[in-house]
Amino acid sequence: MPVGRTNGRPILVTGGHRSGSTWVGKMISAAPGIGYIHEPFNIGATITPNPSPFDAWFQYIPPGTSGEYEEVLWRILNYDYPLWRNTARIQNGFDVLRLLRDQTASTVNRFAGKRPLVKDPIAVFSAEWLSSTFDMDVICMVRHPAAFCSSLKIKNWKFDFRNFLGQPLLMEEHLEPFRAEIEEYCSFEKSIVEQGALLWNCIYHTIQTYRQHHPDWLYLRHEDLSADPVNAFRATYEALGLAFTRGASQMIEKSSSGRNPVEVTGRDKYKRNSLANIKSWKKRLTVDEVRLIKQKTEKTARFFYDEKDW
Repeated sequence: MPVGRTNGRPILVTGGHRSGSTWVGKMISAAPGIGYIHEPFNIGATITPNPSPFDAWFQYIPPGTSGEYEEVLWRILNYDYPLWRNTARIQNGFDVLRLLRDQTASTVNRFAGKRPLVKDPIAVFSAEWLSSTFDMDVICMVRHPAAFCSSLKIKNWKFDFRNFLGQPLLMEEHLEPFRAEIEEYCSFEKSIVEQGALLWNCIYHTIQTYRQHHPDWLYLRHEDLSADPVNAFRATYEALGLAFTRGASQMIEKSSSGRNPVEVTGRDKYKRNSLANIKSWKKRLTVDEVRLIKQKTEKTARFFYDEKDW
C-alpha cells in the first residue's frame, strides 16, 4: 500500500536502542521537507503515533506480511494521528503537552506532504518488512557493545527476553543462534551488563545479516558520527537526497559541540559533547565488566569494531 502525498521515500532510522538513533533522527529532520515520527513500535509509550500498539517489545513482522500491520503503518506514515485514542490515555500534564505537540506536527506534516522519517530502534527486527512494504530508505545505527551496555547500566534498563521467546518466527529466522542463552536468561535473572551483551548480540547479529542482504542501506557507527558530526551528517544527507542547509549544519554543530556536557542533562537531552562521549563507557564500567562484554560479544563485534576500539 503506497504512502500518500509525500515528497520522497520514507526514511527509517533504527538499530540498537541507546545507539544515537534519536540524535540522528532529529538531525536529519532538520532537512527541509522532513516530518519526524517517534517510535511507533514502542509499546511502553502512553502517547504514541501508533493507533494499534503491538504486543511485544521488538515486534517482528516478517517480509511479505500484509493485512492489519500494513494498514497500521500506512496510517502512521501518512500522519493519521490517533487523536482520540491518545486523548483517552492521558495520565498527566506532560501527556497533554506531548499530545498537542504531536497532533500539531502530524497535521502540519500531512498537509505539507513532508517525507516521513520514522525513528524507532524497537523496529529493528521488522526493518526488512518496512523497507520492502513501504519502499523505505533504511539507516541502521551501530554502537560499540561496551558503550551500549554502559548506557543501559546508567539507565538501569532491564530487558525481559520472553519478548523474544514469545515470537517463534523471530527466534527461528533471526535469533536461533542465541536460543539456549535466551532461555537461560528467561529462567535466571542476570545483571544488566550481561543482559546488555546478549541483547547487543541479538540486535547486531541481525544487522550484520542485513549488511549482507541489503548493501544499499546505510550503516552508521555512532562513533564515526560523534567524531566528525558535520561532515558525517553531510554525507548522510547526500545519500538520502536531502539538502544540507546552513540551518541543518548549525543545528548539528550545536547538538555536538565540545562546550556541551558529556552526559545528557534534563533540558538539553539532544546536546552533548559528542567527541568526549565516544569513550565515556570507560568511566562507567569496571575492568571486569568490560572484559565480560568483550568476551560475550566478540564473535559479532568483530564485524563492526577492531581491537583498537576497546
